[in-house]
Amino acid sequence: MKSFLLVGFLLLWFTAYPQSEKITKLQSQLNATSDPNQQVLLLCELSKQHWNKSFTSSLAYANKAIKLAQKIDDKKGLALAYNNIGVAYDMYGDYSKASSYYFKSLRIREAIGDSAGLSASYNNIASVYAIQSNYAKSIELYNKSMNIALALQDTPAVAMALGNLGSVYQQQQQLDKALDYILRGLELEKNNHNIPGVLISLNNIGLIYSEKGEWEKALPYHNKAMKIARENGDIVDEAYSLNALAEAYMAGNRSDLALPYALENLQLVQKLNSKDEIQIAAEQLNKLYVNLGDYRNAHKYLTLQNQYEDSVQLAEVKTQLIGLQLRYEKEKAEQENLLLKAEASLQQQALQRRNAIQLITVVALLTVCVVAFGFFKGRQRLHRVNALLLQSNTDIQRHSDTLTLQKEQLANQAALLSSQKEELERLNSIKDRLFSVIAHDLKGPLVSLKGLLHLAAKGTVPQEKMKHFMASLEASQQNSLWLLDNLLLWAKAQMSGLLVRPEEIDILDLIKQNLLLLAPQVDQKQVSVTCSLEPGLVLQADREMTNLVVRNLVSNAIKFCKRGDTISISGYREGTCISLAVTDTGIGMAPERLPNLFSGGNASSRGTANEKGSGLGLPLCKYFVEQNHGSIQVESVPGEGSTFTVKLPAASPKQQASEHTAQQEALAI
Repeated sequence: MKSFLLVGFLLLWFTAYPQSEKITKLQSQLNATSDPNQQVLLLCELSKQHWNKSFTSSLAYANKAIKLAQKIDDKKGLALAYNNIGVAYDMYGDYSKASSYYFKSLRIREAIGDSAGLSASYNNIASVYAIQSNYAKSIELYNKSMNIALALQDTPAVAMALGNLGSVYQQQQQLDKALDYILRGLELEKNNHNIPGVLISLNNIGLIYSEKGEWEKALPYHNKAMKIARENGDIVDEAYSLNALAEAYMAGNRSDLALPYALENLQLVQKLNSKDEIQIAAEQLNKLYVNLGDYRNAHKYLTLQNQYEDSVQLAEVKTQLIGLQLRYEKEKAEQENLLLKAEASLQQQALQRRNAIQLITVVALLTVCVVAFGFFKGRQRLHRVNALLLQSNTDIQRHSDTLTLQKEQLANQAALLSSQKEELERLNSIKDRLFSVIAHDLKGPLVSLKGLLHLAAKGTVPQEKMKHFMASLEASQQNSLWLLDNLLLWAKAQMSGLLVRPEEIDILDLIKQNLLLLAPQVDQKQVSVTCSLEPGLVLQADREMTNLVVRNLVSNAIKFCKRGDTISISGYREGTCISLAVTDTGIGMAPERLPNLFSGGNASSRGTANEKGSGLGLPLCKYFVEQNHGSIQVESVPGEGSTFTVKLPAASPKQQASEHTAQQEALAI
């Protein structure tokens, strides 16, 4: 929900609803003109008109504009073409490429002093930061954009900045402040007859009312936005309105009324082929079907959500690896510069020391001469000679103290360099381990996938074995996706890039979702899973971190179980905490493996069906549990099984309609 609002705001800088008549008119103007600068502008406008129609056509027109602008040295047109490509990738959900082109455009606009273009570039880059939850940087850039727009008296740009700031405050749950910004922006949009701006503002106001629990107030705003979008033939904003209506009814616990809007929204975003929007729509449908008790369809849309979520995460992994490499190279260069400066400083100190020694020697010789001269002149000058000697000793001591201080400073610099060297070696080790895991642990499943697909394509697999091959293929693919998930989160943790966002979590719903996701592995290993929880168990923890902990513990239990074994999941309240235990009757572990189990010191073991792992799962579980003020421990007996127990903070207990003292749900797949 948050990401599509930001994309919508972003497009308001440029989006004029594409119509076939306008595209035809622009094409005619392009064919008629011989002015290359005019041709660049028309190509950029054609690229813009295809944002909501055809991603490939939009890129094609923008690339033609780039080639022509470079040929005639039209820097302003070149910046506009780069910006249009960034918007196209932004709509497609590829934020890494979008931000790359936005920064290319920004650098050119800064160089030529294009104030209006700078305002637009700051807005677009701020939207990417907002999608990545870097709200402080996003707010800073939106304010830069608005200040430039105010100076230029560009009312539509000011309105857009106000709306974008409202969206950011909305994501930070500062709802009253967000509503104030968006309402101010809406008034400006209406005065300027900016239909796209009015549409996004109406939907945002409705979403804020839904988040405030006043979902019935949200419905008129979303319905009005959907009506305007359909009248103007705008698929993007129609999809946003459908999604928002479904969210409003879900906020009112009317999943039956929300379902038609959610399904229609998915159809529209699939036409647009936007990865991010398809992921959001699938996530919404998964929640709806879970609420309606239709777990088959819930699993269907959860699978669709994970497919698109994984594609987004792969791009994010690529971006983080590049950033890690650049950081390593930058710090390496800085260390080399520090070493050169230290060497130059040492040479300077040595030169000063030699000069001081020479000076002291000369002073001493002069002193001796004076003493000798005074001796021969008579004893009456003896006191003057002593005074000169005392002064010389004072000078020597002062120089000695200075040299000692300089020596201590050099020692401190050497210690600092040593510390920086160790940090660089640690970062390089992180990078090497990450590359090693990706190169070796991901290569095997991909090779297996290629082989299975090759056999299937040739038709050499008998029909009776096809089901077994497909089950193996699905399990291998799911394990690879979880491995990628673990790698991404591990890399973020190593770079201190994870933020804990505590919220109330219904632990039963969380376990159900993971058991649905793990159903193919349970079926393949032919083990049974039972779940026994006290009623009303609600955690106060980060949802994504808790989700990964539960999934890793249950997945490990499946991995080390034999056919016919049992996995039991139990939970109960213990004071201000909730204890969650995952017990299996699998092969268990030797006592000597337990002390290093969560530190990553043990090599990853293969499962009972020769399943592989990365060795990152349990260290990540421990890290995430401790980040949420909890604890994790393990008990295991070789040949009898293992029990992993997690304790996390409890939220206020929910009222339960059931009079049973425990809820039980068992799976035998």
